[in-house]
Amino acid sequence: MKLKEALVLIAAMSILVSSTVFFTTPSAATIGDSFQWGSPSDGLQMSLSSPEPNDSGLQLALRNVGDHDVTLNLGWMLANGKVQLPKYISINLTDGKGKTRLFQFSDKMHSNVAGRVDDYVVPLRVGSMYTLTLRLDQFWCQETMEFEMNLLPGENRLTAQFEGRGAKQANLDMPAMRLMNFWLGKIESNTLIIER
Repeated sequence: MKLKEALVLIAAMSILVSSTVFFTTPSAATIGDSFQWGSPSDGLQMSLSSPEPNDSGLQLALRNVGDHDVTLNLGWMLANGKVQLPKYISINLTDGKGKTRLFQFSDKMHSNVAGRVDDYVVPLRVGSMYTLTLRLDQFWCQETMEFEMNLLPGENRLTAQFEGRGAKQANLDMPAMRLMNFWLGKIESNTLIIER
């Protein structure tokens, strides 16, 4: 009789613990709530922040607040994924003097490509978040030929942009890459204000 009571008690405790875990799991909307976010677009949201106000580092986050899993193509990967270049990320900068221009991601260490190029593919499940650490000197403005983003004295306003695309680098050994469920569209982050 005691064995049967113990088994019932164990089963009841298991149900209680699993239901507690189920109901306390954060929803897609609460993951990353310490960040400021731009408006969602087709289930995707983007955030831009600066961990240290006087540093040149940036943190960009993408989260899936939609109702289905998606796949992002952030740019290119070189050397079978050893180098990851988020080429489809750009930053719109309005500097301390009020001048606005668009800066594209460009890693100067890998400006010339001689070899295999793959798509920078990131699966993003519902409720998941993906973050990138970036630097101001990894962006350049083609229009003004500025090879890094210099923040001027005063209020500098930065808004990140991402344009989702399908597979662009479908290599012969990966022909099915073009069939993946890529998120297509354009999205902007919140506006990050950095005072200098």
